Amino acid sequence: MLGQLKEERTERGNSSDQFNDVNSALFERRQALLQRIAELESLGEDIDTVGAQEMKRLRRQLNEVTTEVVSANLGLVRSYCRRFTSNSSRDDSADFEAAGVLGLMRAIDSFDPSQGRFGHWAFKPIQREVLRAVRGADHQNVSLGDFERRPHILRAYRQLQGDDMEHQPSFHEVATVVGATVDQVRRVIAPPRFESVHNPVGDSGDVTLGDTIECQSPGPESTVMASMTLSALKTYGLAALDPRELFVIVRRFGLDGEPEDKLADIGNVLGLSREAIRQIEAKAIAKIQHPLVLRRIQRHGRD
Repeated sequence: MLGQLKEERTERGNSSDQFNDVNSALFERRQALLQRIAELESLGEDIDTVGAQEMKRLRRQLNEVTTEVVSANLGLVRSYCRRFTSNSSRDDSADFEAAGVLGLMRAIDSFDPSQGRFGHWAFKPIQREVLRAVRGADHQNVSLGDFERRPHILRAYRQLQGDDMEHQPSFHEVATVVGATVDQVRRVIAPPRFESVHNPVGDSGDVTLGDTIECQSPGPESTVMASMTLSALKTYGLAALDPRELFVIVRRFGLDGEPEDKLADIGNVLGLSREAIRQIEAKAIAKIQHPLVLRRIQRHGRD
């Protein structure tokens, strides 16, 4: 039995060495191609016809080598994605893998062979892109930074619960165990809810969130708000937004009848910076101001 374990360990070691050898050879070829391309590019307009043809050939070879690197390391992406695909739809699983490949491509572009093994270098970029995709699919109300800490925070919460599932540890207790801030723990344990404008509210279910939106005096941030009727805003404007954009716009302009929130206040709720909230607001307003949306609003007004 001991001999069998030693053989299996040796086989894994040999496989790992072969994997690293393949990567090393591919990156040596890639670095040589990049160096030659840089030499030709430095000629600028002085490059002759022969040099231009060589440039095209080198770029084609670079794409081919990069494709080989991706193929050789696709197992890294699939191995990491398996952590999230057991309960995901086929489409989501494909999105996660595509995001992982994007991270792999970024790792290839930034890798310096002198820094060590490519597998170690590639893990973080792959992880970052896959986590972003998983959060976008299932946890849009959690910022990327909070989402990366989410497993550790939830694990600490369950440990503090022990066998008593009715016990609810305080955010401060969890934060102390994990080494996170109390606000970060709060955002993970009790994330803000993003409601669709068409979601029913109340016990009867006859009233939707859109029905509760009140017309407010328009601010300088969006002149388009002033020309929208309530029904047009609900039907064509807010319906064009994703849940996060809807949350920001509703709270920013007080469309739910509550006092308007400042960018910083919304950022505190979502765990994002003031600038990030401003960008989400600008993107949402741009969607509402899209010519197609505005045309539908104008047509709605004539009906």
